Amino acid sequence: MAPFQILNGTAAAAPAAAAATPDVSFPADYPNSVRHFLLIGFLGMFIGAIVFFYLGVSRKTNTVTHVLTFFIAAVAAIAYYAMWSGLGVEFKTTDSTPRVIFWARYVDWAITTPLILVDLALLSKTDTPTIISLVGNDLLMVLCGLIGALTVAPYKYCWWVAGLAFFIVVVTTLIQRLNNAEGYGGDALKGLSWLTIIAWIVYPVVWIVGSEGSGALGLSQEVGIITLTDMVAKLGFGFYLLANLETPGSDEEPLNSSSQQYV
Repeated sequence: MAPFQILNGTAAAAPAAAAATPDVSFPADYPNSVRHFLLIGFLGMFIGAIVFFYLGVSRKTNTVTHVLTFFIAAVAAIAYYAMWSGLGVEFKTTDSTPRVIFWARYVDWAITTPLILVDLALLSKTDTPTIISLVGNDLLMVLCGLIGALTVAPYKYCWWVAGLAFFIVVVTTLIQRLNNAEGYGGDALKGLSWLTIIAWIVYPVVWIVGSEGSGALGLSQEVGIITLTDMVAKLGFGFYLLANLETPGSDEEPLNSSSQQYV
């Protein structure tokens, strides 16, 4: 059985024991569409990082938000280039059928998703304990997804459920604490929070039907959906955030008191 057929998901119904494990190497054995999607992801994030960097340094005074937004795109660009060149990917043969696991995604998410949450927290002037709670639960969510991706059924689904639980905590915190009564961040905060929530919902859904989970979704479709979602969740988020960034001097306002009540 050709590696290309397995990677495209056309051999998903065949038991692993029915055929010898093919000799697979990356990026040579990527389907063309997978390489294209990964290249699109890299180029998009790379260009976005350059634009975010320029928007920051061209200001009279750079801001933490500009710096964080640049790092979000830069880290994602590095991850996509690594995956495109065959790094950060594993051909998992211990599951019911061979799977392609892009573990570089999780390294990317472990760095960029906390930065996105910090951007939102800065916009709403959230207190430090709330930021720590958001980042901590987010890291646990990503870690559970990674461990599950490298584990076999039925254990991997337990890790998925655990990651989903941490995701619900993050979403609840975003809704209840960051959309504050004081109005810090205004409509931009609400729009960015919902953009983040809706985009991030895609990840556990693709996990459960993609290579990490049931394998029902073809590899090309999985990579394409994740790439598009990443670009919305990072580049779309960044451009929308910077376009609605408050004027200098707003940092002198007090912390979000509706968030402080949880200290």
